[in-house]
This record gives sequence, C-alpha cells and structure tokens, in this order.
Amino acid sequence: MKASQMNRSRRPHARDSENRSSDQRTMVKYRVQAGDTLGKIARKFYGDASRFSCIAAANSSANPDKLRVGQELLIPDPSASPDAVTTAPSLAVSIATAANPTAGLNEQRLSLLHPVLSIRARCMIALCAQAGIPVLVTQAFRTWEEQDALYAKGRTVQPRGKKYIVTNAKGGQSYHNFGLAFDIVVLDAIGKADWDTTHRTWTRAGEIGKSVGLEWGGDWRTFKDMPHFQYTGGMTTVDCCALYPAGFQAVWERIT
Repeated sequence: MKASQMNRSRRPHARDSENRSSDQRTMVKYRVQAGDTLGKIARKFYGDASRFSCIAAANSSANPDKLRVGQELLIPDPSASPDAVTTAPSLAVSIATAANPTAGLNEQRLSLLHPVLSIRARCMIALCAQAGIPVLVTQAFRTWEEQDALYAKGRTVQPRGKKYIVTNAKGGQSYHNFGLAFDIVVLDAIGKADWDTTHRTWTRAGEIGKSVGLEWGGDWRTFKDMPHFQYTGGMTTVDCCALYPAGFQAVWERIT
C-alpha cells in the first residue's frame, strides 16, 4: 500500500481549504435545542445514543457537558443511520467485540495513535460498518526506520522501478511517524481485502472519513493515496520534526 506523500516542505494552501469545504457534503447542520444532549442528538440522527462520540469528534468545540441552545453542530453522515441499513451495532460493540478479529486488530493499531485521531477513526469505522462497508486498519503508527524501509522499495530494494515505489516520504516525512495517520483496506462480502480502489466502496469510505474531520489521501491531486487518512491539527511534518527531539508527547500536545 502507499504511505503518505507528505514532505518537509508541504504547507497548507488553498486546496486544503477547498477540501475542508467539500468534506462537509456528507454532513448536515443542526442547532442545539433546549434540553439537548449529544446522546439525544445521536439518537435523533442515528437511532443510537451511544454514538454521540461521532458528533463530538466532528465538532472539536462540542463539550458534551456544555452545549448551548442555538449552538450549531455538524452531524457526520446521517445517511448511514440505522434507517438506511439492516443492522446498527453500537460504536462500543463495533470496536470491542472480542470475537471479531478485525475489530481487535483495528483497536490494537488505533490505540497507538493520537487520541483525537483514534476517536475520529473509530467513528469512521462505525459509520462505514453501518453503511455496509467493513474496513481493516492496515497501518497506523510507523517508526522512522519502517518508513525508510518503505521508501527503499522500488529504489534501492529489488524489484526496482517506478511501479514498485510505494511512498515518496522518508523517515520523519510521514504523519504515520508521529501517530497522526492510518491506512485502511476495504473488506469484501466474505471479509477479504479488496484492494481495487476503483470500487465505489473506497470512495464512500473516504467520504465517511472526511465527514468526521479526517483528511483523505484520495483527494490528493498527485500520488493519490486511497487507503490513507490523517488528522494533523494544522501541523506540518516540518513542525513535528522540530518538536520531536523533545519527545513524542511534545508533538501530541500541539494537536487539538
């Protein structure tokens, strides 16, 4: 699979703003009413109060204990509500069922990511499941050494050639190296990895990821990375590298 194309010189530009605007196409806006809680709002849109964290993840300022009447919230992908699917497992069930090896692997890998990202990722996975799109997290945190090994593929490691190159990012140039990115694969009807990214389910998964505030590699104009999702809090990899000598926590403390 491809890793992030991010490099040390990348800075937010106009395209990032355009993406953020288009991300909202799978959301609806809702104004808080008297007596509302995130649980009540989640029940209204999803039929399941336990999925309040999906709304919280999409609204960084939405303190569940301090909702204001008239406050505007973004509701992620209400089209994936229980009304639109046959079954609607709760978020807790969908990520923590011990009998489900996919859920166990997802949770194991997401647990290594920044908490803000892991919450959004879990919401994305739950929404995908309700839309009938099971996904497996294939990569999350990646060490700089592992990143360098990926970078070597197709370059200094056989077989060589452009078609074997899987990333343009060396160690420290990928958000994976700071616990701020993860990759997925969509699973087919029998639970096998479906790497054909031309299938509609891949685009739908990307839309759902964006609906909870994630940046999707499928939107990149060059070196599209369909499996890749990230949450950077406005930080560049250059920023992350500058803070990294002070420790991993120094990077994470800047992500909100």
